[in-house]
Amino acid sequence: MQYARCTVDNKVWEASHFEAIPKEQLEIKRRSLICEQCGEFAWFRKESSHGHPAHFCAHHKDDCGLRVEYIVVDDHRDEATVADNTVGSSDAIIVQLDQERGDTIDVTEVKEPPAPGVGEGGKRHVLKGEGFTFAQHFTLRKILFRLVQSPDFQNSNKQIAIYRNKEEVFVRGGVQSVVSNFADISSHLHDNQSMLFWGPIASAGKTKDGKLWLNSSEKHQSASISIFPDIVEDFLRIFKIDDLEDLAGAHVLVAGNCYISRSTGKPVIWCASPKYIVLRRYRDEKLRVEL
Repeated sequence: MQYARCTVDNKVWEASHFEAIPKEQLEIKRRSLICEQCGEFAWFRKESSHGHPAHFCAHHKDDCGLRVEYIVVDDHRDEATVADNTVGSSDAIIVQLDQERGDTIDVTEVKEPPAPGVGEGGKRHVLKGEGFTFAQHFTLRKILFRLVQSPDFQNSNKQIAIYRNKEEVFVRGGVQSVVSNFADISSHLHDNQSMLFWGPIASAGKTKDGKLWLNSSEKHQSASISIFPDIVEDFLRIFKIDDLEDLAGAHVLVAGNCYISRSTGKPVIWCASPKYIVLRRYRDEKLRVEL
């Protein structure tokens, strides 16, 4: 998109003019962008090292005149078209964090929706405990896909168990009680709690102490994910990030501990391992660089 509205100054900005804003103001305003037509979360990308020009994108409402469809363009195309009923109604979900490989879902804009396809099913397991007689093994990337695609899944009591390793439980319970969107984080429910948190990234940057920060929008409480310094390089390598601008607009899911600032109310989620986080990135097909 060439234009987006900033809620800080209620101005519709053109991308090249927005890029010229002084650095500190730009960082604030890029976390307050919405689609000028439908009002949904929008993001800005500066001119990149890949040669892409400055531009805006957005996760539009279904009836928005600027809306485009997305398809997965990496090696897991089937996951973009998998039907929700792949998860049996009586099956619980388990995720083994120590078996996560760290992976990104790269998505490109197209004008037509993807054709129907067949998604891969999960392996079935038998677990002890109420609600876990039958379970399917999922990955964080598949959980994120369902969160993005299905409000019903976000608000469901579908049982889910996240394991740090074969024996140690990270968190377990209904999806609505152990998974939170950034916009729904509250000090009453989530301060100093370990669970799954997810939402969109408006910007990313490194601080002098070596941490990598993934920052959400004002609409999503300006929540941030802090990547510990000792795993930053592994994170960038595993997710093939050579330009932090590539993270803008991505949906992220992280298994971590949430701390809410007493002074600002800002939520910060700490990520201690590349295996505890997954990204779903978006880009415009027209901006692809031919190799």
